[in-house]
Amino acid sequence: MTYFAKTAMILSICYYCIILGILWIGQILGVHNGIWEAFDFPQQDTSPPVWTLIIGLIMTGTALCYLASAYRAAWTILGGGPKQDFRDLGQNLKRMAWGLIGFWVGYNLVSGVMQYLIIIGLPSTDGFEFGWDPLDLDIIFAIVGVVLLAISQTLERAWLAEDENSQFL
Repeated sequence: MTYFAKTAMILSICYYCIILGILWIGQILGVHNGIWEAFDFPQQDTSPPVWTLIIGLIMTGTALCYLASAYRAAWTILGGGPKQDFRDLGQNLKRMAWGLIGFWVGYNLVSGVMQYLIIIGLPSTDGFEFGWDPLDLDIIFAIVGVVLLAISQTLERAWLAEDENSQFL
């Protein structure tokens, strides 16, 4: 299972980085005009303003950095095996939790705020449907992140108890 999880993490982060490159960097360089399709908007003859594309690139890149941070923590947990001490496990769970929560926030900023920023300057937005639901299925990232934060706090207390007990022995 460890091999499967690590492979899935590598494949997904590579996939998202490729999509990041094709969508935002390609749009900034004028290679294609697929930003409209990505947000389910009608195709336009012009590209959104460059400053909005740069903001989208930064937001998406930040969200992916949070996801990579969560993956790094998960990788460390999976590689540590059953002999990890409570403190290291708790710290890695905390990093993973904040990574998942940060990814959820970043994803919602990209899918929510960016759809309004990329239409700035268009003469008409007839036919545009602005759909954004922060409580969509991706909320699982935030829920799991909050649960992992709670578990990490419990592990911190367990480490303190273990440390105190070791002083008595």
